Amino acid sequence: MARQTPDERNARQRERQQRLRDRHRDERRPDRDDVARALLFWAITSYLKERRPDRIDQLSDAAVAVLSDQGFDKRASYDVFDGIVDRYARDDQPFRRKLHLRA
Repeated sequence: MARQTPDERNARQRERQQRLRDRHRDERRPDRDDVARALLFWAITSYLKERRPDRIDQLSDAAVAVLSDQGFDKRASYDVFDGIVDRYARDDQPFRRKLHLRA
């Protein structure tokens, strides 16, 4: 059997990934980003309700440290985090609706 070309290998991988995404959508299975968003939303809104800006600052510092280690700009990372906190503070449903999950 002849060795696959990179294009053939990439096409097969795209097909496998699409089948996996379709199966997860059918199973209504959240992905890691969905879980991360839910956890961040829970943490931030909990700290806002408890009036614990110090905890939000700790969370922000921890997230920015990880992002910075990955090569992201610290100031930009803080700006994005602050934007998320502002959005969560004023909107109790800040996520886009996932129409495929509607029953």
